[in-house]
Amino acid sequence: MNPSLLALYVGVFASMALSNAVVPILSIITPDPGMQGAVFAAYFLGAFFMVFPAGWISDTVGRPPLIKLGLLGTCVSGLLIWFFPGDPLFTVSLRFLEGLFTGMFVSSALSYVNSEADHKKLSGMYIALLNVGLVAGLVIPGLLAAYHPYAGVLVFSVLSGCAFFTGIFFRDHADFVSLRIPIRTILSITQYHKWLWVTLFVFAGATGVVTSMYPEMSGYSAEISGIVTALMSLATAVCVYAAAHLALSDSLGVIRKTALLLAVSIPLVLLTPFGMIIVGGVFGVISAAVLNYIAVTPHPQGVMNGLFTTMQYAGMAALPFVTGLLVTPLGYPWVFVSVGILVLAGGLLIVRCPCYVPALR
Repeated sequence: MNPSLLALYVGVFASMALSNAVVPILSIITPDPGMQGAVFAAYFLGAFFMVFPAGWISDTVGRPPLIKLGLLGTCVSGLLIWFFPGDPLFTVSLRFLEGLFTGMFVSSALSYVNSEADHKKLSGMYIALLNVGLVAGLVIPGLLAAYHPYAGVLVFSVLSGCAFFTGIFFRDHADFVSLRIPIRTILSITQYHKWLWVTLFVFAGATGVVTSMYPEMSGYSAEISGIVTALMSLATAVCVYAAAHLALSDSLGVIRKTALLLAVSIPLVLLTPFGMIIVGGVFGVISAAVLNYIAVTPHPQGVMNGLFTTMQYAGMAALPFVTGLLVTPLGYPWVFVSVGILVLAGGLLIVRCPCYVPALR
């Protein structure tokens, strides 16, 4: 395999695993539930702030510098968590730093693979490994904690460093053209695709809702809930990889049609854990369709993929928070049904997007 692609694939697996590696040991890091939430959320906050600027900058300076810096920074911040485990506040700061560097890597790497001629297969593998990494970050550190609480953090930090050294000579293609994109152009691109971004916000947020609420709603043990959530991510990985190998001539049409299946599968989670797996699989197909659409647009890949990743992080942060406030007065059934209706509305909104035109279908 091309060393550059190997660096990207190993990097996305390792960095995503590292993002979840603290989950099995949160109670060891601190007994305070509020501080546990801060340790977990700090990474996502850092990534949210970085993914769009990194995509934007990558269109100007190229993807390799940001990919390398992102991998190196992810490795170093993870190693610092390993070396200085005593202070939870310091861990929060390091998790935020880790999120910044990982967001830099993820956004610029996705921009690179989605600009390749074989972008469908490459981005499909990239997103698949991203989800497999998330699962590995939940499972492997828990197993290694018997030997040392922070062993999982160390393993995936070192693996991120290996990805950095593998791609140390990574270069952009000779035909890469540096683009200086003014803010007014970014605003124009955002406005043109506003309904697509709204739809992505809703879809990603919906997956965050079922993931965050499933353990308490289902009543299953933490072990069983963890397995179901892991299977959901694996379903996303398998389906995004499979969909990337299909001829998606109408990418936005696929999003509109699969929205109905996603809307139905969310309330299904109330009845059976298979609903979680279906949610993950359908979201994988949607992710492949969106990336395929972005790859064939005339707009800069860095900006488009940066917006794509930003809206996913925003949805996964905002919707679980809002619905969490509504569970007590409304109950889980009403919340899940309401989210399903919101997803269905998102699928219908896609046809209002100016980007949804026969020429691109």
